[in-house]
Amino acid sequence: MEKVYLQLYSLGQEMQNLPNALKKISEIGYTGVEFASSFYGDLDSAELKKMLDEFGLTALSAHVSLDKVNADVELVSALGAQYMICPMATANNRSEALSLAEKLNEAGELCKKYGMKYGYHNHTQEFAEYDGEYLLDILIKNTDPSLVVFQLDVGWATTAGINAVDYINKQAGRFEMIHAKETGKVMGVQPPFDFSKIQLDENGRPVFTPEMLKHFDDMQRTNVAQGKGLVDWKAVKSAAEAQGTKAFIVEREFDYLGDIFAAVKEDLAYMRTV
Repeated sequence: MEKVYLQLYSLGQEMQNLPNALKKISEIGYTGVEFASSFYGDLDSAELKKMLDEFGLTALSAHVSLDKVNADVELVSALGAQYMICPMATANNRSEALSLAEKLNEAGELCKKYGMKYGYHNHTQEFAEYDGEYLLDILIKNTDPSLVVFQLDVGWATTAGINAVDYINKQAGRFEMIHAKETGKVMGVQPPFDFSKIQLDENGRPVFTPEMLKHFDDMQRTNVAQGKGLVDWKAVKSAAEAQGTKAFIVEREFDYLGDIFAAVKEDLAYMRTV
């Protein structure tokens, strides 16, 4: 695989020093990046574009939640990105799924004015079934393909118990991007996490119970070294490219080496063999 991108969420706190992070990503050999959490290093688009060009990196995409699309669209477009992607949203039933699809279409209409598409990235919860259909199926069926794309996170899909190759073939034509995340364990479909119900401390930070923290840690630790888990990446690549996937993006949840840059370097080295 020649071109491989990195989702900056992978870097954890290292992402906060964006110039250093981009420099190291470039030295490792990634083609470009996908921005995360509407974080752009407190740089304007001109400064950030200059930095990306200096390091020879392409801004492919940015994970931007539905409530931040209007605020981010001009900056992301100015970087030359092709996509803005919803990283997560909650839909607890079919009605809420249809409402979410409508919001994705609206975001897609706005992105179209800036030469981009909007998209949706899955976790395990999108494989919950409502009236015999996966939530993700409902979103795909009820969004306009000319406006809304889907970014299949193969790791989370596999963790949910889904055969990624079969699902790509089932929804052929809708997955313009693949998140190349490895997993070593099937945990099934996890219920949607409603952050609105989380209590905040006096500083406005979320307060998680020990049970919540253990669950988060267990989920992250399913993300093993690339090529050492359950995913048949050659089969995924073949199926994905056959249906029109344009980019593969490494995303790392768990730093299994204690050095995140070393870990994403190993991820890239493996993907180069696929």
